[in-house]
Amino acid sequence: MRYAVIMVLLLVLLGCIYFAFFRRRRDQTADKGVSNSNVISMDRHRNTKNKPGEQPCSSCKKKNGKLIFYAQDNGTVVGLCKDCRVKAKKRDMLPL
Repeated sequence: MRYAVIMVLLLVLLGCIYFAFFRRRRDQTADKGVSNSNVISMDRHRNTKNKPGEQPCSSCKKKNGKLIFYAQDNGTVVGLCKDCRVKAKKRDMLPL
């Protein structure tokens, strides 16, 4: 009889430990946004990325659709709209 009581107590103790461990694991997998891993989801970055038509021109600062990128004499890159291309040709900038 003594062994039966000890076995029942051990089974109850193991059941409580298993339940606590399983529940913690399940809660961690349910919270996909919050985890302790070093992996970063890129979905948020992809959704906030600028569209090509939203970039401002480096010269006039207007959002005029697609930009054409040029290299300046000092090595910097500028994006110019269709209206500002004349400035780039006058300064002999190289298109990229």
